[in-house]
This record gives sequence, C-alpha cells and structure tokens, in this order.
Amino acid sequence: MLMEDIVKRLGESPNDSRSDAPSRPTRIIQFGEGNFLRAFVDWQVQQMNKAGVFDGGVAVVQPLATGRVAELEQQDRLYTVLLEGLRDDALVSTHEIITVINQTIDPYANWPTFLALADNPDACVIISNTTEAGIAVDPADTAETVPPKGFPAKLAHLLRRRFQAGLPGFLILPCELIDDNGPALRNAVLECVARFGWGDDFAHWIDTENRFRSTLVDRIVPGFPADRAESLWADWGYEDSLMVKAEPYGLWAIEATADDLACFPAQKAGLEVVLTNDLRPYHDRKVYLLNGPHTTMAQLARLAGLHTVGETVSDPDFRPFIEAQISREIIPAIDLPRAEVESFARDVMQRFENPSISHSLDVIALNSVAKFVARLLPTIKTNVADGRGLPPRTCLALAGLLAIYWRRQGDVTPTDLPSVTDAFAAADGDVPAVLADASLWGEDLTAIPGLAQLVSDDLALIESEGVRSLVRGLS
Repeated sequence: MLMEDIVKRLGESPNDSRSDAPSRPTRIIQFGEGNFLRAFVDWQVQQMNKAGVFDGGVAVVQPLATGRVAELEQQDRLYTVLLEGLRDDALVSTHEIITVINQTIDPYANWPTFLALADNPDACVIISNTTEAGIAVDPADTAETVPPKGFPAKLAHLLRRRFQAGLPGFLILPCELIDDNGPALRNAVLECVARFGWGDDFAHWIDTENRFRSTLVDRIVPGFPADRAESLWADWGYEDSLMVKAEPYGLWAIEATADDLACFPAQKAGLEVVLTNDLRPYHDRKVYLLNGPHTTMAQLARLAGLHTVGETVSDPDFRPFIEAQISREIIPAIDLPRAEVESFARDVMQRFENPSISHSLDVIALNSVAKFVARLLPTIKTNVADGRGLPPRTCLALAGLLAIYWRRQGDVTPTDLPSVTDAFAAADGDVPAVLADASLWGEDLTAIPGLAQLVSDDLALIESEGVRSLVRGLS
C-alpha cells in the first residue's frame, strides 16, 4: 500500500487527516487488534471524534504472541472499514479510513513500552476482546513471567504500574462474549494479584478505583473482503491489506451509568450504545439467538463442505435445520417475552441472509470449545432442566465439534488454544471420557442425562453417513 495514496485520499474525504491523529491524546488502551475491535470499537471512536464529543486516540496491545500489530505499523496504523448491508430497509454501502490508532504495542517484543501505557494520565478507558477463552488465568503465569501468557495477568501488571504511579483507575469494558464479563475479568485480575503476592492495598485499589463494567457487543464482522479486494482497491485508489468489512448494524449494551461513561461519550455521538442496569436480556437474545446458530454452523456446515453463513442459510437442508434450532430449541430456553425473542430471531435470519456479507465459518470457528460452552451449552441445560429433554440439533453441534477436534473428520482444522487442542489429541477412550473432562467444558457433561449417549450415536452417524443426512433428518 502506498501511503501517499492514502494521505491523498484522506485529504479528499471528511475524515480527519492522519497527520492530525497523533496530536490527539491516547485515551483508550485496547487489548486486541482483530477485525471486530477495529470495525466496531475503533470505528466508534472515530465517530465520536468526528462528532466533536471526544478527542482521543487508541493504543492497541497485541494480546497473543502472534498478531497483527506489525501489519498495522506497515500501514501507519491506517485501515478501511467497509459497511454494507440493509439498515432500516435501505441499502447501506460506505467506506471510511480509520485514523484513531496512535500506537501499537507487542508486549512479547517490548514489555517496557507496554507497561509505560499505565503512566499516561490521559488514558482512562481499557477495552478488550480476547475471545471467550481470554478471560481466564493461565496457570503458568507468575509474578516473574514476562510477558505473562494470560490477558488477566497482563492487565494486572498494567494496573499495578498505574497504582504505583499514583494515577486514577480506569473504566474497563470487556467485549468477550461470556456471562458477566466485567466481574469475570475483575475476579481473574484479583486472582492474579493474590497469586503474585502483590498485597491487599493494591487489590483494594483495583476493586474501588477501577470500574469493570459488563458489556454486550453486536455487529457481524466478516473481516477482509478477499473476493472483492482488487476491485475495491481500484475504486478507492489505494491498496489496504487490513480493510475490514462489517454490517451497518452495531449495538453496544453496557451495564453502567451515564457517569461511568463520561470518558467514553458514545451516546452523545448518536451511536447505538445502550446503558442498562440489567444486561441479561441483551446478552441472552444476542449470544443464544445469533452466536449460538453461528457456532452450530461452524461445526456442522463446515463438515458438509460449506464455507460461509450465507451459503448455510441458503442451503435447502441447513436453512430449515437452523430455523428449527432457533424456534424449537433456543427460543423456548430464553426467559424473555416470546414476541420479543421471535422478532429478534427474524431480524437475525435477515442479517444472516445479508447478500453483502460473506461471513467465513472458519473465522467463526476460532476457539469453538469456549464458544460452545458460552453460546450453546446453556440451551442444552435449560431445555433439560425445563423438562423438554435434550435438544437434538444443538446436541448434534456438539457431536460435530468432537468430529472436528477429536476425530479430525473432514477437511476442517480446529483453531483453538494449544491447551484445548492438546487435550483432544491426548484424549483416549470413548465419548463419555471426553465429555467428562471439566478442563474443556468447565464441568462434567456426562452429568446431563442422556447427553453422552446421544452425542456418541450422532458422532458415529457423522462418521458413517455424513453430517448432511443427519441435518436433513432434523430439518
């Protein structure tokens, strides 16, 4: 990508020029450089700056040893967000060069620079998206581990430096899709503090001077539009290997007060940020009705040779299967007004059908075990607890996960934490032995009556007949 082309383009657009961006103080520390944060959070920061309600930039921290901050630096931290799809029955197609990233840090290469972020008095917000598996304490991390592997331990180090500097705490907004992600992250950080022996005074400061607020994010972000990259570059007059495509819809529900968000005034910019004292309705609708079917598709549709959400909901076998999973298994397990969840489900199917979005199932499948636990396991447990029995389509998704992770069926490679893939590689015995491994599922799944037998039967049929015949039978 030629930077002079980008700069020229910025000069002809309503965006702020890149040369102006570094003059904005860095107010946000962001753990994560993936497609979602760049197309949702950083895009929102740009809208706040443009609306004149915020004057700030972002420092992006790479949470894993392998990541994309080097690629961002190669493009002077510039990239394009392409929004396409239907919104309020109107077709939206816009693109915008995002200029808000002031700095990127790879803590594995430059730990002192990472810690120095805490010394910045302008920094007041920490945002993260380290996937559902990220908010967990790595047992290998110690006070001397530099850098620690786990996100909570990295955050604990950063907060300790802040505490030692005598500066105020942060508003901390985790975007990981787990229940009560704010308290979960706080508890994981405090566990690190206790394990590292950093004292009660510091633990008290974390609890009283930092606001860990639970959030729920909702925007479908397929990522890099590889199928149209060349034509888009030709239209725009520059090449961008980090451009990211997303749908126009974008909701952020935050369990917080207006005072909490004084340093992140997204509502004042007209963005779809909802402040609530009860995140549960937003969480349940989105995680179970949108992310749940996504995770089902990522297991079963990939085994059938499908590649995107759009292909899946256009398939004559898979579309009725997904619709039946939503109407017969997921909706009955959500404790919200029926009309409300049915309306949301209809909107979800329309979003799945968005012809402008090519949402890769391989991308959705990243860290599928943690996603299954967060997105689909509650549906199984609630149906059983309420007397409806095992939901067969959701249980088939679990069998599909085992087919990919354990039996290595099909031309599909699991992408997950090494601890997860290693556990499956070392697993001996039968399906009940795998389902009983609480290190994978957070609990012994064989305690759910009949689940191990149903999954065993489904897995055998996947191997003997193929997944499509099972999907067709349940459609």
